[in-house]
Amino acid sequence: MASFMLRYIAQRSFSRTAFQYASSTPFVQRQIIQEDDISQTKKETNTSIVAEDPLQHDDYFNVRSMVTLDDLFKNRAHYGHVTGMRNPWMSQYIYGHRLDVDIIDLDKTLPMLHRALNFLAHISYRQGVILFLTRYPAHVPLVERAARDCGEYAHCRQWDYPFTNTQALFGYDIRLPDACIFTHTLAPPNQLHPAVSDSNKLLIPTVALCDTDSNPNIITYPIPSNDDTPKLIEFYLTLFQQAIMAGKEKRREKDLAN
Repeated sequence: MASFMLRYIAQRSFSRTAFQYASSTPFVQRQIIQEDDISQTKKETNTSIVAEDPLQHDDYFNVRSMVTLDDLFKNRAHYGHVTGMRNPWMSQYIYGHRLDVDIIDLDKTLPMLHRALNFLAHISYRQGVILFLTRYPAHVPLVERAARDCGEYAHCRQWDYPFTNTQALFGYDIRLPDACIFTHTLAPPNQLHPAVSDSNKLLIPTVALCDTDSNPNIITYPIPSNDDTPKLIEFYLTLFQQAIMAGKEKRREKDLAN
């Protein structure tokens, strides 16, 4: 009798456990499915946030397609100055020399140019003010036209220290640029452009073409390159314009979508 009761209790316990497991299995499955749906929704949300945030992209404005190594070579960006004029800090960007003329390593120039263009596009996207500067006489008409065509500003005359002397010049404070572009870091008579020093004092980022006689350490985004040939300067100004306009176009698209 005792053995019969034990078998009966064991069978009842087993059937009850099996029933509980069977009845709980759909709930567990539904819970797992719901958790999978939630995690998938979170992934899609995070993906959409990344897609909308330019800072999460390596090349949100597609600036790498604007210029290639072949473009730089055809426009003679690799020509430097004579070896005797070399700035020691530019040695890391020099490939070699030929007939006592330094040759710039364009394999290093290209990624640095891409970073500079990407930076300008981001500044433009955030509706920042960009100032083009030069004191090189042959560059003045090119720089002023480029700034006007992309809706930005240019200063190509004698530097009267408008960054640090605004009260004396204008009688009130002015908005300083969010970025400065130099097509030539030197000003007559072959000395550093004062705006480079003023930009560094006020923590204004700078983008500049740095020839072999320049100091790249005082520029935020240096571009090792020939900075004398007007044809090459016009080529670079076109790239700067394209990057700035790409940022403005993305901003316009975002505003319309919102």
